[in-house]
Amino acid sequence: MKRILLSAAILLGAGAFIFLAGGASNQSAAGTYKIELDNAFGLVAGADFKVAGVPAGTIKSIDLDTKTLHAVVTVQVTSSGFGQFHKDASCESHPQSLIGEYFIDCDPGTRHSPTLKVGSTIPVSHTTSTIPADLLQDVMRMPYRERFTLIINELGAAAAARSDDLQAALRRAVPALTETDNLLNLLGNDSTTIQNLTRDSDTVITALADNSSNVKRFIDEANRTSTATATQQANLRLSIQKLPPLLEQLKPTLADLDTTLATNTPVLQNLHAASGQIDRLLTDLPPFSHSSIPAIKSLGQASVTGKVAVKAATPTVADLNTFAKATPELAQNLSIVLHDLDTQDRAVEADPRSPGGRGFSGLQALLGYVFNQTLAINYYGPLGHFLGVDAFFSTMCSNYATPATVAMAIKQYGPKYRQCYSWLGPNQPAVNETDPTAPSAPVPDPGGAPPGQRGPATSAARMVADVSRAGSPPTSGTHVANAATANTATTASAGRSSSPPSTTTRTATAPAASTSSTSSAATTPGTTSTTSGGPPINLKKSVGQILSGVAAAPATGSGAAPQSSSGGSPSQAQALLNYLLTP
Repeated sequence: MKRILLSAAILLGAGAFIFLAGGASNQSAAGTYKIELDNAFGLVAGADFKVAGVPAGTIKSIDLDTKTLHAVVTVQVTSSGFGQFHKDASCESHPQSLIGEYFIDCDPGTRHSPTLKVGSTIPVSHTTSTIPADLLQDVMRMPYRERFTLIINELGAAAAARSDDLQAALRRAVPALTETDNLLNLLGNDSTTIQNLTRDSDTVITALADNSSNVKRFIDEANRTSTATATQQANLRLSIQKLPPLLEQLKPTLADLDTTLATNTPVLQNLHAASGQIDRLLTDLPPFSHSSIPAIKSLGQASVTGKVAVKAATPTVADLNTFAKATPELAQNLSIVLHDLDTQDRAVEADPRSPGGRGFSGLQALLGYVFNQTLAINYYGPLGHFLGVDAFFSTMCSNYATPATVAMAIKQYGPKYRQCYSWLGPNQPAVNETDPTAPSAPVPDPGGAPPGQRGPATSAARMVADVSRAGSPPTSGTHVANAATANTATTASAGRSSSPPSTTTRTATAPAASTSSTSSAATTPGTTSTTSGGPPINLKKSVGQILSGVAAAPATGSGAAPQSSSGGSPSQAQALLNYLLTP
């Protein structure tokens, strides 16, 4: 029974110990603490209290211990993010800046050390005070130097029996003295810089005086900035607390950024080289944008109609889409064919006229054929441009034309055959007037003209010239028949229209019928020509009759034969015209 009770008591004690220890470890450090200092210079109520450099509260009050003559600073801890204070905690006083107020910065101590309760005091043995540099410098000036001498003398007398306390004070003051010594060494090493600063200070002050308005504005802006910063003190404190982990996380990113910058250096160099063109583009872009406003407005107006068209085309597009799904193979084959047509590697033979002399590709050869064919059918001569080839479909106009075939076609088809001519006005060389390239050749269709126009007139002087050039009359019936055929259009041109009058047609019938039975006979040049059913032709007499204007007088009635006023025979004049106009 005693053993059971003893075991229960041990277990209860262990549980209480664990509970208290766990409660102590989880106890918050928020509350007030007292810190003993040898010197509280610069510290004021409301100043910052920091733990490991992070704000954790404020200084609540500053008192003097009348027994130990130590300064007792009471701090209010509002943040316990650092954990708890331990008995080996230490504190120091630091200036905010060279001209700023002071604050207290503490080290919470190691975790294996016992924990300090709220309201505990950190003894002076665990604290140090910063001796301001300006106080040390004031010692060297009068009358502080004399006072310092007196203090040293009195201190020597007072500290004669308290060497231990003096040694402890000096030991706590060592950090401040060390920092002061470092400062003096730094100033000694930078004496040249200080001399240059002193020499140039006049220039700086003069420049500041000349820009007093800007300096004043800078001070005003700095004041507003400080005011705005003060209102965001909590946010700034939080940002500063999160800055170290942020910097740690930024290290890989900064390394990648450095690599990116090194890689993009050529790109930036090229961009710098193109900056002039980019500047020109940005300069010309606004006018171009303003110029495009009317086009955009017109496009917007067109889109109203285009929207209706697009909606209406939806079924067609759907059908095309359905068709396109089954045409990849066709498109691929077409791509292969077009690619082969567009490469010189497929050239049949080398050609020095081709690019590089390798030969023409398929497309180049096709375009060359079109170019050469155009030059072949449309060429330039001494009289201007000529269309050498003209495509048409006609049974009547399909044969190759010569003066003889033109006369035969006029006889066969009549005036409608003139639609086969390529009329370039009422005067058609080698058709209804003399060919300038062959002046001695006869005219196959004299008097012919485009519909509604008058053809060229054949003068008597030209007829005489033709007679003198002729040399001898035709000797075959076929030749005379061709002349009669040509005369069908010649005599029909009395009205100078494309449709011959009925009277002239009857006039042409008699010679045509008479010439059908013409026999071949020898003739004497310049005298007579024999035709069946008519007297011989006296060239001199006939030409005289023509010059007198009596050849082929108009008929007086239906079917009446024309008569000459001087007794000339109409058949002789008709035969003469047939001879002169025969090809």
